[in-house]
Amino acid sequence: MAVPNPNRQRITDQVWEIWVRFDALEPTALLGGIYAAKPGYHNYRLALPGGDYSVGDVAADRQGPQDKAAAIDLTMSAAAMRLYTGRLDVAARARDERLYIDGHPIIREFIGTKDNRSVYCYVLVGGRPLGVGADAGPDPGRDATHLWHLHISFIRRFLAHPQLAPRVMSVLSGESLAAWRARTTTTSTTSGGDMQQTDRLANRTGNPNRTVGNVLADVSNLRDWLISRAGTAGMVTPPAAGSPLQLLLAMAQDWAAESNRQRLRDEAILAAVKGLTPQEILARVDLRAAQQIEALHAMRTQIAQELAPLLVTAVGQHLAGQVAPEMLADAQEMAIRRVLGSLDGPAA
Repeated sequence: MAVPNPNRQRITDQVWEIWVRFDALEPTALLGGIYAAKPGYHNYRLALPGGDYSVGDVAADRQGPQDKAAAIDLTMSAAAMRLYTGRLDVAARARDERLYIDGHPIIREFIGTKDNRSVYCYVLVGGRPLGVGADAGPDPGRDATHLWHLHISFIRRFLAHPQLAPRVMSVLSGESLAAWRARTTTTSTTSGGDMQQTDRLANRTGNPNRTVGNVLADVSNLRDWLISRAGTAGMVTPPAAGSPLQLLLAMAQDWAAESNRQRLRDEAILAAVKGLTPQEILARVDLRAAQQIEALHAMRTQIAQELAPLLVTAVGQHLAGQVAPEMLADAQEMAIRRVLGSLDGPAA
């Protein structure tokens, strides 16, 4: 059984997971350290002066947990030092997508050796402040202790990201980029279109239809209740009472019922004005139509102002970190437009 994180006050579970996985991977591995009260990434941001390179050079290092260490030292055999330093170097020089999240590097630097004679350091971002001459590249002159321990500095923004350990360990384990892509890319194709998630789920759901992390709706609930016409038979698990979707559906149904009642009233008005001229009758019909249109616009405004923000918040809270914000916004806009658009149709 893996040893639980011994210092959650200063070490994120994601960084500790890297040690647990590496310990299982490499027989000669020893933990050289994570948190240490000294300058640099081993310390936490609040304990460091603003001029420390681990908090001042890269903007993303001024984000993320401010009370957690951001580096790990892995001690191992000479052969293992060459192996894992080499794997990191190949991935870093190729700008391997596993070492990036949302286009940003998750590692600032790694320091080890590729030949057991000279220390090798590669900086993935923020190289110029260190004198590298470019944003990324080899940085000579690091401490000789790195001949027997591999140091990895993590960008502080990603210290608690659920993909930190899986991505770093994929590279360290020697998994090919193609194999990682095949393993972590899930595509679900239904009659409603394609939904693709490029990162592995944070937690297994046990349901092949689920497309997001811990909870939320599956394909039937989320897509059917947002996209299908209100009242469609065969829905799975109706929206919970009091939820934004349930309120939106109830409002649509109330509007349809009110439209039916209004049509009957209009027919009664026309029957009562038989003595009027055709022009007078048309004028009254136009007035009634204008009143209905005004009421419809008022209903649209009420939905937009009251229900749409609730819907966005409710769905957004569950999808945070799982679906790109622009995809979520597009889906919500399409769903709301379809529901609102159906209100313009003739009453049944």
